[in-house]
Amino acid sequence: MSAVGTSPRPRLLVVDDEPSICELIGDVATVVGFDVETASTANEIDTRLGNGHDVVFLDLHLGGRDGISVMKTLAARSPGARVVLVSGASDRIIASADRVGEMYGLEVLGTCQKPFSLKQMRSLLEDCRVSAMEPQLAGQTRPSLRDLMSDLVVADLTMAYQPVVRLSDGAVVGAEALVRWSHPEFGSVSPADFVPHLERMGRSRELLTHVASEVARERAEVASLAALDDLAINVSARDLSLSDTPDILREILTETAPASNWTLELTESAAIGAAVSALDVMTRLSLMYFSLAIDDFGTGSSTLERLRWYPFTTLKIDQSFITANSIQSADDWIIVESAVDMGHRLGLAITAEGVEDAPVLARLKELGCDRAQGYLVSRPVPAEKFAATCDEWASRNSSAEQPV
Repeated sequence: MSAVGTSPRPRLLVVDDEPSICELIGDVATVVGFDVETASTANEIDTRLGNGHDVVFLDLHLGGRDGISVMKTLAARSPGARVVLVSGASDRIIASADRVGEMYGLEVLGTCQKPFSLKQMRSLLEDCRVSAMEPQLAGQTRPSLRDLMSDLVVADLTMAYQPVVRLSDGAVVGAEALVRWSHPEFGSVSPADFVPHLERMGRSRELLTHVASEVARERAEVASLAALDDLAINVSARDLSLSDTPDILREILTETAPASNWTLELTESAAIGAAVSALDVMTRLSLMYFSLAIDDFGTGSSTLERLRWYPFTTLKIDQSFITANSIQSADDWIIVESAVDMGHRLGLAITAEGVEDAPVLARLKELGCDRAQGYLVSRPVPAEKFAATCDEWASRNSSAEQPV
């Protein structure tokens, strides 16, 4: 048995309707260093799910119940729980289940297709044990998100800027402004955590006003930002339902640059509650000459309806289709190519998000994508580092054998 020192052994729950599979995985997990509990029947699953296990191994086929419904229950009982998906289903179905788990807010540590070898299972369990032990090895427990939120002051939020490059020549022509929060004790907190919290608390207008003011101020003070053709900020669905949003944004943003040099990005996965109000606000923003982008295209609902009704000027393809792993996926590239073609037919400019390596960038250029952003070009950086970041990208781009 692997030594685990003085730290308590992490707890593993194996959920599979075949007791023999539960026993097999449990035996290997015990050797690796887990305390193991299993659940094979509906009653066992309902009783044991969400009882503080560090990792859950979940089969997707459970007789009378499927693993998707179990994930939904687990997410409700233990938000952010760590899961490994095990199944004899096709790779495509397992990949879909992986995405469902992430959408439910679970941390999917990996997937395993049946039949599996003992070597494969042991390696997977060893990796899971490392992930499960990280909080203990760090010597401290991070407070809950709710506790962190009590310390949040909107005025403490800062901005970072991710360059957007034109694929025809690789020039930096724009940037997306992204909000950041560094907790004084626990460091960086993801916007994916604190922004939805602020919106749920009815503070989206406070956030938008702060972000717009900070970005306008930094654009006025930093020459490299002022020189951009386009600078984008994110606008929530809640703000799109408020009739004074266009006037507030015009007053703040056009102090430093014409409306035509600003883009307002709406996250596609955000639900637009009052369609009439949103259409009213977006049309007024368009009449003021702001550009409108549909962000994270391909991840939300009613996508085509939004493109049909709302006056977007830019379509941003979600990074889940663009990351380095996607270059191996024919399905993802078919979707990207279709999105580029459809967007152009609708008169929209196309931006790809999440570009991480040169082959992906080259493929996007072949498909006719207009712009791109991602870690290949630069991570989001503070305003004072934006010029140096752009210079560094220009140097890399000009020295490449096949420049963009």
